[in-house]
Amino acid sequence: MVDMQDCIQSISMDRQLSSIPQYSVTEAAKKLGISPHTLRYYDDQGLFPFLQRDVAQKRMFSEADLQWAKLMECLKKSGLSIRDMRYYVKLCEEGNETIPDRLKLLEPQKEKLLKQIEEEKRQLKLLQFKIDYYEKIQAQTEQEKGDLII
Repeated sequence: MVDMQDCIQSISMDRQLSSIPQYSVTEAAKKLGISPHTLRYYDDQGLFPFLQRDVAQKRMFSEADLQWAKLMECLKKSGLSIRDMRYYVKLCEEGNETIPDRLKLLEPQKEKLLKQIEEEKRQLKLLQFKIDYYEKIQAQTEQEKGDLII
């Protein structure tokens, strides 16, 4: 499973990643912890612009492709639509002059996620209140059973 730490590490790596294709879709999926179907779907949607194919036209992933796949999975998990992810890929292909456009794409998604997190915190607080309430009633009921004289 790709998590946020994977995303951060993939973005902040100082070393040059190999672009030599060495992993099949199944092997790449296994390394990433996502389904082969997801990788094929992302490729069909144009999210892997540099993905190479072998002589049989099967997709082959390099280390650089794996890191890119992690980024795509993180963008998807953040709630970005496939359409917006395609736009992000296009901007990346165009170079650093598109960084302001990338920020315009990502910043609203960040705000949306922050609102979602706040709402989930409120829901969690309510659930914890109910759990505490029911545990208190359960403890009282068990104590009352123990106090009964038969």
